[in-house]
Amino acid sequence: MKYFGSKNENQADLPPPEKNDSVKQPDLTVDQPQPADSAAALDYLVKGKGFPGPDNVEQKQKNVSAEKNNSDSKLDEEIEEQPNTLVGQQLLAKKKFKQERQKKQHKKPSFFSMAIGAGVSLTEKMVFMDNMSTMLKAGLPLAAALNTLANETKQKYFKSILLHLKERVENGEQVSAGMKQYPKVFPEILVASVEVGESSGLLSDVLGHLANLLKAEKALKSKVFSALMYPAVVIIALIVVSLVLTFFVFPKIIDIFIEADVKLPAILIIVQYITRTLQNYGLYIAGGLIIGIFFLVIIFRRTKPKLWLHTILLRAPLAGRLIREIALTRFSGNLRILLASGLSIITSLDIVAKTVGNMRYRATLIQMSQELAKGIALNQAMAERPFLFPSITIQLTKVGEETGELENILAKISEFYDTRVNSVLANLSTLLEPILLIMVGVVVGFIAVSVIGPIYELTNSFSE
Repeated sequence: MKYFGSKNENQADLPPPEKNDSVKQPDLTVDQPQPADSAAALDYLVKGKGFPGPDNVEQKQKNVSAEKNNSDSKLDEEIEEQPNTLVGQQLLAKKKFKQERQKKQHKKPSFFSMAIGAGVSLTEKMVFMDNMSTMLKAGLPLAAALNTLANETKQKYFKSILLHLKERVENGEQVSAGMKQYPKVFPEILVASVEVGESSGLLSDVLGHLANLLKAEKALKSKVFSALMYPAVVIIALIVVSLVLTFFVFPKIIDIFIEADVKLPAILIIVQYITRTLQNYGLYIAGGLIIGIFFLVIIFRRTKPKLWLHTILLRAPLAGRLIREIALTRFSGNLRILLASGLSIITSLDIVAKTVGNMRYRATLIQMSQELAKGIALNQAMAERPFLFPSITIQLTKVGEETGELENILAKISEFYDTRVNSVLANLSTLLEPILLIMVGVVVGFIAVSVIGPIYELTNSFSE
C-alpha cells in the first residue's frame, strides 16, 4: 500500500528545493487558533496569512482601511504627476466620483427613512438573520451574503439598507456600525449582539440565536392577534349594527308615529333624543373624541403617566397576569441571548430593559442593573420585587447562578412562561365568550324592544 509522502522505489533521490527569499513563507511556529474548516486553513496557509480566528477580526478591518488609504494617496500622486493631461483629468474625475460615492454611503438616513423603518416587518428581519447565519456558516463572505439577500428582498427600503450595509463592509467597517444608523429596523438588542459576534468571531452563531429570538417574538404576536380577532369582530359588528339602526331605521319608525299622531313610547323617545343629538352634534362629538384621544396619547407617552398606566394594567384581573408572563418570557429569553453572545450581565440587563415593553419592568430592570454593578446577585435583586418576579423564577435563577448554568436556566424559564402564555391565549376566546354573549344579548334585546315594541303599539292604536 502506498502512502502520500513515501518514497517511490523507482524514484531517485531528489535534491532539496532551493530557498527563495523573495517568496514570503508562512510562519507555522506561532501559536495561532485552529480553524474549524480545513479548507479555510489550507487557503490561509498558502496565502501566508495565518489561521483565521477571532483575534484577526479587528486586524482585518485595519488592513482594509490601510489599503484604502494607500490607494487614495497613490491616486493623488498620479494626479499631481499629470495635472493638465487627459489622463490626469480622468483620474481627477475618478477621485471626485469616489468621494461622492463615499458621501452617499456614509450619509445619515433622513427622518422620513427612519420613520418608515418600522415598516420592515418582523418576518423580513427574521428571514434576514436566519439566512445570514446559514450563509456565513457555509463560508460565504459577509459582503457577498448581504448582496445576495439584498437581491432577494422585495421590500425596497430594506433592500436599500442591506446594500448600504454591504458597501460599508466592503469599505472595511463593521456591519454593526451600519445597523446603528437604522434604530427603527435594528433594535439595540440586535445591534449589541451583532457587535459582540463580530468581535468574538462567532457572528454566524449570534445571528442564529437572534433568528430564533425573532421567531419566538413573531409566534407570540401571531397568537395574541388570533386570540383577539374574534372579540374584535363581534364588537365591531355590534357598533356597525347600532349605527345603522340609529341613523336609518329608527328615524323612519319615529316618522311613522308622528304622521299617525300616536304618542311615542318611552324607548323611542330615548332613541329619538340620541338620534337627534348624533345628527345635530355628531361632528362635534367625533371631533371631541379624536382630540381627547390625541391628548391622552400625548399624556401617556410621558414617562410618569405611562409608568402609572402600566402599573395599573399589571394589577388588572386577567390582563395583568398575561402582561406579566409575556414580560417574563421576553426578559428571560432576551437575557439568555445576550449572555450567550458574550455580553456582561449588567450590560445585558440595560439592553433587555428596552425590550420588555412594560414600563414598570423597564424601570425595575434598570434599577437591578445598578444593584448588580454594586455586587448584588441577580436572584437577590429579583427577590426584593416579588410582585414582578414570582418565587419559581427567583429560585431557578439562584440555582443557575450557583451552578454557573444561568443561560440554560433562563432558557427553561422562558420556555415555562411561553407555555403558560400560549395556554392563556389559546383559551382567551373561551374565557371571553360568555362576556361577548352577554353583550350581544343586551344589544339584541334593546333592538327588539326598540323596533318590535313600538310597531306592536302602533298596530294596536290603529285597531282602536
